[in-house]
Amino acid sequence: MIRVGLVGGSDPRHRRYLKPLQRRRAGVRIVGLSDPDPAVRDEFALQYELPVFADHRELLAAIRPSLVAVTVPNPGPVVIDALRGGADVLVTPPVCLTAAELDEISDLARSTGRRVTAAHLYRGHPASLTAREIVSSGSLGTPDLVSLIVAADVSGGELDRIIGEALDLFGWLTGANLTATAIPDEPDEDRDFGKLILAMADTDPGRPVTLEVRRRSDLPQGQSILQVAGPSGAVEWDVASGVLRSAVNGGDPVAVSCGPFSDPAEWVLTELIRKPSPAITTEESLAATRSLLSATATAVRS
Repeated sequence: MIRVGLVGGSDPRHRRYLKPLQRRRAGVRIVGLSDPDPAVRDEFALQYELPVFADHRELLAAIRPSLVAVTVPNPGPVVIDALRGGADVLVTPPVCLTAAELDEISDLARSTGRRVTAAHLYRGHPASLTAREIVSSGSLGTPDLVSLIVAADVSGGELDRIIGEALDLFGWLTGANLTATAIPDEPDEDRDFGKLILAMADTDPGRPVTLEVRRRSDLPQGQSILQVAGPSGAVEWDVASGVLRSAVNGGDPVAVSCGPFSDPAEWVLTELIRKPSPAITTEESLAATRSLLSATATAVRS
């Protein structure tokens, strides 16, 4: 039995874990919740008949969950305390907000043998799974560019969230780790693809693979597009519509409707419960957060 302690009831992202778990899956149940807001604690105690606590440390000491699901704006201290308490961690990315916390989490995960799974949502979508099949087939050649293109209104926390998802997909599709780089001066024809607001390159200089984030004023409000390109073709995912388009040299373009997001937590929990190890490993989770911290720490965005 996986005994889940939920940290962050007032954060709306808690529904990523709570709603699927309410379906009473065999082998997993919520055993307690912590939140500093007394109104939230009262609501959860009454509606879900859960033990509730003001502080996550109280929850860890009293309930001793085997898994802690973290959905708070500053997750690093909770992840660290959960690992010290002997629990695995499922956390809404990023895993933490500072490099020092990330190093401590990495050391604790290694020394305790506990898992840290960042609940990245994009890679479980059918469009991402199809894109990976295309990349793995070799029909694009070795991918050398991943592009995230966002609408003009996508900014702040929402932009960081989408960039985090793109970084996770980048590593999953290419096996590369990224660090932020200075934005180069671009020729006018490149600016037609959108304003470059973030540039990242593989930490291995022997691998010429990059990720770029561009903002385009002609995209509908809130829209984002992910593209993976290689020397022999490209694949593009319109995230809002769920349409995946691919084009390979010598072939006709293909468009497949993979559908919009329905229940983004479903695949995370299914993978966690039914398989011996999570689909997103500790190493992948920490690598995506390290790349995101590099992006936010380097003055390459506008």
